[in-house]
Amino acid sequence: MIRYILFALLAAVIALIAAAVVRAVRLKPAKTAAHEPYAPALDEKGAVERFCRTIRLGTVWPRYGEVDRAPFDAFLPLLRELYPRMFAALDVQIVNEYGLLLRWKGADSERPVVLMSHYDVVSADADKWTHPPFCGEVHDGEIWGRGTVDTKCILAALLEAGETLLGEGFTPRHDIYFSFSNNEETGGGTTPAIVSYLRDRNITPWFVLDEGGAVVKSPALGVRQEFAMIGVSEKGVVDAILKISGVPGHSSTPRASDSTYRLVDVLARIRKAPFPSQLSPVTRQMLSGIAAYAPFGYRLIFANLWLFGPLVKKIMSRNGETAAMLRTTAALTKLRGSSEINSIPNVAEVGMSVRVAPWDSTESALSRLREAAGEHADVTYDYKFEPSPFSPTDCDAFRLLAETVDAVYPGVPAVPYVMNGGTDSKHFAAVWPNVYRFAGFRFTAEERAGMHGNDERLSVGSYLDGVRFYRKLLENLNKGE
Repeated sequence: MIRYILFALLAAVIALIAAAVVRAVRLKPAKTAAHEPYAPALDEKGAVERFCRTIRLGTVWPRYGEVDRAPFDAFLPLLRELYPRMFAALDVQIVNEYGLLLRWKGADSERPVVLMSHYDVVSADADKWTHPPFCGEVHDGEIWGRGTVDTKCILAALLEAGETLLGEGFTPRHDIYFSFSNNEETGGGTTPAIVSYLRDRNITPWFVLDEGGAVVKSPALGVRQEFAMIGVSEKGVVDAILKISGVPGHSSTPRASDSTYRLVDVLARIRKAPFPSQLSPVTRQMLSGIAAYAPFGYRLIFANLWLFGPLVKKIMSRNGETAAMLRTTAALTKLRGSSEINSIPNVAEVGMSVRVAPWDSTESALSRLREAAGEHADVTYDYKFEPSPFSPTDCDAFRLLAETVDAVYPGVPAVPYVMNGGTDSKHFAAVWPNVYRFAGFRFTAEERAGMHGNDERLSVGSYLDGVRFYRKLLENLNKGE
């Protein structure tokens, strides 16, 4: 009897292994027809110089304090000068003082599309830059300046693409809206006002495209292949404030009940109680798409997540970027205690930036923080916004984006993912279903690191490829349903 049981178990194991191997063998890159990159003629020198001029306006919209309005006052007149056909042909709506909503009227308004960017930038410490942060200059084939990657590149490329098409007599089949915000970096009210403007007029976008992913190499698993990472959701945000009370006193007589000691204990408890990890359907789709280009061992694992899911989560948890794809995260960003080194404060305070995964909610994240923090912590928040729902990938809108990627970047597959960061598109996603986050450029790791950092720059070739991407996207929107 035992022999039969062992044989049955062995047969089951063999069948399991065989099934896993078959799934791995079947996981192969999707076949696409070989072709040359889409390469329409561009005024390359002029396009780069026009982009550089947008960089030279330091459109910093600070979170606190006074706004230097001079660069913002000059920005729209500059765009009118640089892209005269676009501003002559399109309807221009000023929203929330400095926001721009341009409508390119099509033959019909059945399937309007919204293409987004923001032209505000974060501040920069000029002393830490190789070239001045608002120089807008080309050095060694790279365009330097704050906003070259985040995200004046999108705004300039969209307008450049439209300008060239208008020069060739192009007319869109459907309405196209360009939504340009002046205060995305600070979570300002311009994009919500644009969403309200469209809703009030019963305008329902077929899809919305904002910043987010890009064409990048080796996004995960060490695969030396480029992928177009298209965000189909983004995490929510809670700016959480934790206040820990204690007994104030002199630093010469510390006690376990001090607010600062309690704060250390609270942070330790939070760190030891991470949010639960989960391989969402989109993350599974992303991993399968990437693994199709990986060695067989990786394909064996990632084609069989039903079997190797716990192992995959362990592997992903070793890297900060991939670990954040698995769960809600809470980053410690602010600490406040006493203003005097010899005084124990009555209240110690910390600020935590909580990024809420799409399967959680802001309230569930706050509840978990309160539970982990314990009775001595008062957990509140300054700001919160719910995570965005998943936008579909099995639909014409996603396929059109993937087709446009392949036209400009032949052989580069489009892969969906969940953005760990945030964009203004969340305001659209709260209302409409087809919202995608992808910048049509090839970004290197160094270029991505320049966003909000020092020495932000973008190669000339990457910028021009981005212009071609958006031009091809505009052309593809004219194809039949």
